Amino acid sequence: MSEEWYSNWECDDEIICPYCGKKYEPTYEETYIGGEDVDCYKEGEQGEFTCDDCGKKFKLSAEMKWEYTTETIDGEMTEEEWEAMNDDVRF
Repeated sequence: MSEEWYSNWECDDEIICPYCGKKYEPTYEETYIGGEDVDCYKEGEQGEFTCDDCGKKFKLSAEMKWEYTTETIDGEMTEEEWEAMNDDVRF
């Protein structure tokens, strides 16, 4: 497994895994990612969570306008995965 870092982030009114695109609906008391309770309405960095679908860790932050930013974490994505993800993007 490559230890190189391939950056990707998502910003939306839903919480989106930056690796596989799984969406989590933010709620007051019922949002769980990787078995961990997420305080969706606390502003700022929420911590690291593990996606239920792909099993990769990502960072989660919330902004006052209730948009959620998720970021990849160093070493969680291989070069092959990054290339496959970017092959799907058409400009």
